Order: sequence, then structure tokens, then C-alpha cells
Amino acid sequence: MAGVEDWIEVSREKLRNGGLAEADLDRLAELISQPKQQVLYLYSKSTNMRSPIASWVLYDPTRSHEPTLPDDQPPYASVIDAVADGWRVVQFPVTKLYSYQDVDNDYLGYEFILEKMT
Repeated sequence: MAGVEDWIEVSREKLRNGGLAEADLDRLAELISQPKQQVLYLYSKSTNMRSPIASWVLYDPTRSHEPTLPDDQPPYASVIDAVADGWRVVQFPVTKLYSYQDVDNDYLGYEFILEKMT
């Protein structure tokens, strides 16, 4: 909830300066009442949800939309770990998409798409 965290930081400064207003509280109410969908793409090394993660990308509407480099470590060790943390699987890998012949093109892995409402 980066929006709420930002609101708190700004509001603390307003409170110190005596500028906190009812409109600020209305904005907080709006921020906490609107669930936001986060989408997480996890590229696993197989269709098994316990397989290690090969690559990933997170789309979070509460964060800056500026491009950022991913961390060196995936956010989860496996898809099942993400599910245990509250992520819901929206799409499982379609295995027929990965039957490459004479082409070494499986570097992305098996795409699981997950969502979480925050």
C-alpha cells in the first residue's frame, strides 16, 4: 500500500505544520477503500508449482511506473511459496506452447500468472 505510506509521510509533515485538513482524511479513506490488483508473472523451470523460479516480473499499481531492474533474487523460491503468501494463480502454463523442436528457446520457463488484491 505505497499510496497509504506516501499519504502518511505527507500527512505527518502537515500535522507538524498544522496543515492537516478533513480533505486529507477523505483522501486516506479513498486510498484504503479501493483494492488494487498486483500481477506477478513467475517463470518456473517446469510446470510443477514447486520448481525453482527462472525469471519474474511484478506489476504493482501502487509503485512508480518507472522501469526498474529486478532484484537478483526472485520474490519467491517457487510458485507454491507465492500461493502460500496469498497470491492467487490466474493462469497456469500452457504446456503445448513449450514443445520446441530443433530450437533452444525455453529460456523463459513456464509462465504462471498470479494476482493479489491489496
